[in-house]
Amino acid sequence: MKETFTFHISNFSNPAETLRKSREYFGNVDHSKTEQNIVLISKTKKEVATKLLGSFIKTHDEKQKREARKYKTVDNFLEKQFLINRRKAKNWKGKGDRDCAQLIVQIGQAGDNLDRNKLATVLQDFGNKMVNVLGKRVVAASVHMDEQTPHLQIDYLPIFKDKRASFRIGNSGMFRQITKNGNGREAFKMFRTATTNEMKKSLKKNYPEIEIEKSKNLRLEELEKQVKELKRQGYDIRRPEQTIERELERTR
Repeated sequence: MKETFTFHISNFSNPAETLRKSREYFGNVDHSKTEQNIVLISKTKKEVATKLLGSFIKTHDEKQKREARKYKTVDNFLEKQFLINRRKAKNWKGKGDRDCAQLIVQIGQAGDNLDRNKLATVLQDFGNKMVNVLGKRVVAASVHMDEQTPHLQIDYLPIFKDKRASFRIGNSGMFRQITKNGNGREAFKMFRTATTNEMKKSLKKNYPEIEIEKSKNLRLEELEKQVKELKRQGYDIRRPEQTIERELERTR
């Protein structure tokens, strides 16, 4: 059985906005099943940020002679960093913040009628791996079972160290640090490939009936079946065959 693997990372998302969009995508929340959700980690943003940045901010400020160059608090540091990365960002605290990055993982699509309990086990196993990779940056991680399609959701602060050993904010820099690759785009590709391989291992261990495949490949397979049926019925299928071959060439 082949299924798609959705691996989505949002950069500086508005948590309330992302939640609204995710509900539209995954289906409305069934509150009678909320108790089935599997919580892997539950912390506050302030708790995570203080643990990661507290000592750095203190050391940094002790070296600064000008008050304007001091961060003084975790809130001030993060506010400056988010404004550097996203001009539209307001600040780190209060309604409307763009303060956390978010990773959402899903196997299959709504209506595939997959075994929800097996999916939960797979997502929990994979989620623990992702939490270990992202480390102390993780604010919250849970497997959502109270929506139409079970999925893993991890919120984290994309904090990393630059070449001067100063802390910065950004997914690109974080991926470069994790993969030890200097190119942001390539680093993300490496990260996604590595996580896909880990998901395959989790599936093999907990739900071996499923083999993950790119959604584009699955669409092409379905298109090939339709074209074969048209050919059987006597239609000229040269143009669609050329289209399929061209698209398959791009995926190789």
